[in-house]
This record gives sequence, C-alpha cells and structure tokens, in this order.
Amino acid sequence: MPIVCLDPGHGGSDPGACGNGLRECDVTLIVALKVRAYLQPVGYQVIMTRETDRDVYGANATAVQELGARCAIANSANADAFISIHCNAFNEVANGTETLYFAGSVDGKLLAECIHNQLIGLGDLTDRGLKTNPLYVTKHTDAPACLTELVFISNPEDAAKLGEPQWQDQFARAIARDVTDYFATRLGRD
Repeated sequence: MPIVCLDPGHGGSDPGACGNGLRECDVTLIVALKVRAYLQPVGYQVIMTRETDRDVYGANATAVQELGARCAIANSANADAFISIHCNAFNEVANGTETLYFAGSVDGKLLAECIHNQLIGLGDLTDRGLKTNPLYVTKHTDAPACLTELVFISNPEDAAKLGEPQWQDQFARAIARDVTDYFATRLGRD
C-alpha cells in the first residue's frame, strides 16, 4: 500500500494562527491523528511529521529549517503523497476552505482536487477553490503534495467547526476519503 505523509501544521514554539479560543497547532494535530486512524486499518502506511505539540526540526529553528525538516521526513520515507493540514486566518468575515498545490505538479493538483472535493462535499463550507502557490512544503517534497486550509480559525462560525469533535472527525474522514480517491484515480490513469 502507498505511504502517506501527514503534516499537522505548526506546533511547539509556533502555535500557528490563534482565534476564538483555538490554536491552529492543536486543531491540525487532532485532525491529522484522526486521518491516520482511518487510513492505517485499511492498509496505508502513514508517516507523521509530528505526533505531539512540538517543533519538528528543534527549538529555535528558522522557518526554512522547520519546513525543511517536514519535507525531509516525507522524502526519506519515500512517501507517495504529502498532505499538510492547516487552518486559515485573516479576519472575522473571511471563511471557507481552500487547497493549495505547487503549479506544474500534475499529481499534486490531483491530490489537491481530491481533498478539496471531499471537504466541499461535507456541505456548509464556503468553497474558496484550488490555488497554486509555491509553498515550501509543496515545492520541496518529492511526493505529490498539497496544503489544505480547513477553514478560518479567525471566523467565529468556522472556528466553531474546528473546535467541535464531530466536525474534526468529518474533516478527517474527508481527507482519508481523498487519499483513497487519489490513489484510485492515479492507478486508473497509469
């Protein structure tokens, strides 16, 4: 079975975006651990960039060192897919989900499309679309990679979903379904 690297965004000295009583690093870890719990029983090998609230590279790392350490975990494991999970932040009005990938990566785009379609399929989420962006982790990971912004931690309605265990589970199930959709589509295409 394929190797999937899950990257819960932020952690340790970098809590990520904070809003409405939540920290991005906590939400992303909860969701990523749930994704792993859904994927492993059906045979996927799941590699995590972190399993606790910690820095991946180490304390006092630069942003490039921290992001590079996340890519190195996926690359050294020869991961077949890399999914970085985040929560967006801007203001109290901005809301919805979006998924980013590195332009020019055909399989990265496919992975992003599968995730995005599954998340939008949950209903009650504003569709902010697929976007290309040369994010460090999508650019420097050997495997097809994407970064999903679940919803806005800065928006009270979106944040309520991020803090609700039922929604956390729905986000995780959607990402896990994406993984199976992605590999089924790749196998059918190859």
